Amino acid sequence: MGELHVRSRVQRQGEITYIVHPQVWGQGIGTQIGRQLLGYGFGELGLHRIHATCDPRNVGSSQVLAKLGMTHEGSLRHTQLIRDGWRDSLVFSVLEDEWPPAAQGMPSARNC
Repeated sequence: MGELHVRSRVQRQGEITYIVHPQVWGQGIGTQIGRQLLGYGFGELGLHRIHATCDPRNVGSSQVLAKLGMTHEGSLRHTQLIRDGWRDSLVFSVLEDEWPPAAQGMPSARNC
């Protein structure tokens, strides 16, 4: 499951989130979801910047974000209170001029 949230129409900013069931981790599903969301955000909505966050302990998710061409911008401290305490967040982003799906061999949202 994935979602694209438009955080600011004026600033053309968005955020993607996704969740993949553990039984299908490692099968490229998160990457496929991310490609579709980014393609839609840049292609259909005309966004300029899209960001995503993940738990630093979730190596698979940070690898998906890097595979999508997103740049690791840094860390935010204690952003989520979860069952085992406070969690930090890694922040990744990609800009519209860094998102050329055809040049990267990535299908656009329409082709997925």
